[in-house]
Formats: sequence, structure tokens, C-alpha cells
Amino acid sequence: RFGTPARATLTGPVEGPAVIVLGGISASRFVCGPKNWWPGMVGEGGAVDPRRHRILGLDFIADESGQAAPSCGDQALVLCQALDLIGAVQAHAIVGASYGGMVALGFAQLFPERVQRIVAISAAASAHPAATALRELQRRVVALGIAQGAAAEALSIARGMAMLSYRTQEEFGQRFAGGLESEAPLGRTAPGNYLRARGEAFRSVMSPGRFLSLSASIDRHRIDPAAIETPCLLIGAESDQLVPPSQMEALA
Repeated sequence: RFGTPARATLTGPVEGPAVIVLGGISASRFVCGPKNWWPGMVGEGGAVDPRRHRILGLDFIADESGQAAPSCGDQALVLCQALDLIGAVQAHAIVGASYGGMVALGFAQLFPERVQRIVAISAAASAHPAATALRELQRRVVALGIAQGAAAEALSIARGMAMLSYRTQEEFGQRFAGGLESEAPLGRTAPGNYLRARGEAFRSVMSPGRFLSLSASIDRHRIDPAAIETPCLLIGAESDQLVPPSQMEALA
């Protein structure tokens, strides 16, 4: 239902405990090696170490046309199939950040016998209404861009909107000067140039249709915390505008 077969990577000793590592919607299966998107967490000497752990990375399934959004349960089912393929009856742990944390929680609810523990970072039981509102605006921008033949620029703008929720006012104040020097309303600004650069980088790992599919999947996420008996380590950030600490505390 969601495009081509999912792709995964497997790194580490065969006898090592299986650890599944999942990130946000722009993360990939490359959790080890030169394309590692989570240095410091995954790698030699990290909390997840390819010398000790058998590390499984996965590309999330998505509808590249942007017409349908998979559920976190759909992603969890793919993870089960990946575990089957590597001959692992049970994962030692699933470490998930953002969307990956949502998938981890969904996995623990649906397939508790197949994972020993969960680490969920910035992932709550359901999407916060304010975060849902922002993502819907982003999807409307991307859909308008697709309709007008400007999908790449629309995706870049949507990413810029997201970056404003990932970074704090304090950080912007330290890094950039505010204001517009040009009399042209669409003139470049210092923080705007940064957001354009991040938008360009995002386009190298995300298509407009895939973004629509996975962004909506975030807002489809909903689990019943009382149904999860798997040990969970929940980690939040005080400055998180999308998953505020109050949501993490409520989940706990």
C-alpha cells in the first residue's frame, strides 16, 4: 500500500542484542557508518554501539504520491517483518526519537512480546493540538506548491516553518540579526537565509509526496498508555515546542 519494499540496514555482531534505532520522518536506515544521522548516540563508544549491539535501521514506509498516511502500527508491522528476516524473536530495545519514538510506543502496544524495552525521546501518546495545527499549515503549503508546479520551494518553506519550532528564540537571538535591509518585501534576511539553507538540505532527503504522507502519519498517532507494560524510558526537552514536557509527564 505504501510504495516499494522497505529498506533496512543491519550492523554489528550476530550474537549482539538487537537494537532498533528510529528517528524523525527525515531519518533513514543509515544509523551507522559515514551516513550516520545520529552521531554521539549511535557509534563506537555511544549508547548504541555497533561493537556490542546488532543495530537495525529502517526507512519508514510512506505513500510517495502523498495521498495516504500510514499509521505507526503499519510501521511497527514492518519492523516485525524485519526482525523475522534477521532471525530475532525479540528486540533488546527500540530507541526512537520524535516520529521514531511514536513508532516505538505503537510497537510496544501492538507487539509487547517482541521488545524488551523502549526509549522514546520527544514522543507522546498523541499529537499536541498546537503541533497538529502547524503541521496542517505545512501540508497545505506543500499541497499548494504541488498544484502550482512549485513543489520544491513549498517543501523548503514547510521545512523552514518546522525549524522555527525546533529552535528557540534565544538561539535565533544569539546567531542572527533581525530586520530587513532591503526595501523589497521579499528581500533576504539573515535568519531567512538560514531557513532557506535548511530547506534546501531537507529536499535532498525528502520528496513533497513523502512529506505529506509522513507528516499526516504523525498526526494519526495515538496510543493507550495504560495498554503498554513494556519498560519505557521517556526523555523530553524543556524547550520542545512540539512535544512539551507536560505531554511526556502525562504519558509517564
